[in-house]
Amino acid sequence: MKEMKIGKRTVGGNSPCYIIAEVSCNHEGNFEEARKIIEASAKAGADAVKLQTYRADTMTRDFGTKPKGTIWEKIDLFKLYDKAHTPWEWDKDLKKVAEDNGVDFFSSPFDETAVDYLVDLGVDVLKLASFEVVDTKLIEHMAKTGLPVIMSNGMTDFLEMQEAVKVFRDNNVKDLAILHCNSGYPAAFSEANLNTIPVIGEIFDVVTGLSDHTLFADEANYAQPLAHVTPVEAQKFGAKIIEVHVMMDRAHARSLFDKGEGGFDWPFSREPAELKKMVDMIRHYEKTGEIVYETEAEKIAAAKTHGTVCFDPTEKELNSRGLRPSLWVVEDIKAGQPFTFDAKARTGNIDSIRPTGGLHVRFADIVAGMKASRDIKKGEALSWDMVSMAKKG
Repeated sequence: MKEMKIGKRTVGGNSPCYIIAEVSCNHEGNFEEARKIIEASAKAGADAVKLQTYRADTMTRDFGTKPKGTIWEKIDLFKLYDKAHTPWEWDKDLKKVAEDNGVDFFSSPFDETAVDYLVDLGVDVLKLASFEVVDTKLIEHMAKTGLPVIMSNGMTDFLEMQEAVKVFRDNNVKDLAILHCNSGYPAAFSEANLNTIPVIGEIFDVVTGLSDHTLFADEANYAQPLAHVTPVEAQKFGAKIIEVHVMMDRAHARSLFDKGEGGFDWPFSREPAELKKMVDMIRHYEKTGEIVYETEAEKIAAAKTHGTVCFDPTEKELNSRGLRPSLWVVEDIKAGQPFTFDAKARTGNIDSIRPTGGLHVRFADIVAGMKASRDIKKGEALSWDMVSMAKKG
């Protein structure tokens, strides 16, 4: 079975499952809450904690976009990320909190400046979030760091996965893991399709795992949390990395969400006791090969998670795809003026930002240097009709 190194740890092969607690925005803008989540995750048995490294203006621009068809559809996208991001100045101290509690610390960068920042911070691994699988320029920059990479495949189709893996491999990433993921928020047990996990490992020759967003048996009213079921079942399919979101108090987060003040990840985040139950069941399975469910609801949910081998977005994920990055015009451009793009320096008149709507990021280097066919206003999604097909120069 495939193995990789994360710092001094061996992940994959016959090693125990590597369990990641994702803090995300569950700190609610409070450093002490972030610290509590890290300490509670360590106490519950997690091996690592993970943050997300971005600022609102590295994710999108203040264009008034709302993420339709998602749980966040009432919130302006720029304002959402401005509220949800983790202040970068916290990271050094949070890294120490993690290390003092015996767990690894790393993050998902969402642009090239975040990659460079995390390398300077001294992380041992980088995480490519599902939404960024189409950002081939970001992938290339991550690969060139020489660090191992964990990649989630949520909402991708097979060709998108294949392209991302190829960019990593072409840039000499040898230690690569792919986490099977359903990017419905929250995801349905019936769309987990855990049967896909071993096929990913076979096709791409990687360590496999699960990034999980399932939680509730009652998907209509968000009642009866069964936070442990899908990760535990994933063990049957060879998952060697499990990533889940963790929060301290779901009821409090839900109340913030209902008021539009926070709690943005509450419907798919575990409380510490739920994380501990999941970890304990995973460790029990590793020792005995046995999974014991106490209720009929658990057994029903577990059976639903197996699904089929699926390399296409599920119905719920189609709306999430609208939040992936693409090329947008971020400065007014006159007809005949060249397009400029420098993601590493965060300069240029076009940029790879959310949402979907503009040209795929893979075309950034082709378009850069070409000239605008007409006047273009800041905030327009880049399209081929804006690009003069005359030769560059």
